[in-house]
Amino acid sequence: MKDDNYSENTTHNAHNTHEKEENSPVNKEEEYEQGKHPNSLKTLKKYQFTKGVSGNPLGARKTFNALKKNLCELADNKVENWNGEIVGTRKEQVLKRIWEDAQKGDMKKIQLLAWLGALD
Repeated sequence: MKDDNYSENTTHNAHNTHEKEENSPVNKEEEYEQGKHPNSLKTLKKYQFTKGVSGNPLGARKTFNALKKNLCELADNKVENWNGEIVGTRKEQVLKRIWEDAQKGDMKKIQLLAWLGALD
């Protein structure tokens, strides 16, 4: 009889212990949406920019509008060969050179022409 009471008390105590573990605040797991857990938000807070501070400390990317304008003006200048004969504009000479190099097997020039769709 003593053994029966002992086994009942043991299982009862084990059951109560299990219930306590489930309800304890340490083991309580709440479900949060992705990125909404308080610990995640606290960790991210120190990496966020303060209000009014730019996310890009170097500012906008530099533009080379003046250089582009000057190069475009020079591109239309006529080029003369060693005899003084006009052989075309600088832009035309560059384009001819790309095609000539590609015809000679320059893989970089061939890839450039293919990438630009000039070989289609």
